[in-house]
Amino acid sequence: MGLSKRIFVIEDDLHIRESLTEVLEIEGFNVFSAVNGQEALDILRSGEKADLILLDLMMPVKDGFQFKAEQEVDPQISKIPVIIMSANGNMSAKKELGTVKEFLKKPIDLDALLSTINKYI
Repeated sequence: MGLSKRIFVIEDDLHIRESLTEVLEIEGFNVFSAVNGQEALDILRSGEKADLILLDLMMPVKDGFQFKAEQEVDPQISKIPVIIMSANGNMSAKKELGTVKEFLKKPIDLDALLSTINKYI
């Protein structure tokens, strides 16, 4: 069997982060995580590779909007597909997020999450 696909979960809520990690690992993905956008950027810029990013929008230090703005202009990480996870059902700010692939509303429906992930990796 080849190397499993790597998913980067950027989420400040410990319970959500751990739950997503557990489910995705059971599904065969290699999962790593960060608790805010700045930590995520530091990890990616250190050379860590991701096939897909699951990104929360509301986080301390550097939120999902700020993370996405920096990711878009960094050629080292700009091509990684991003799926937004947000409790905000009114995603009026979608256009601010550039090349985001999908938006999932919290609480996350696991079937929808897995289906969405499988579209991109």
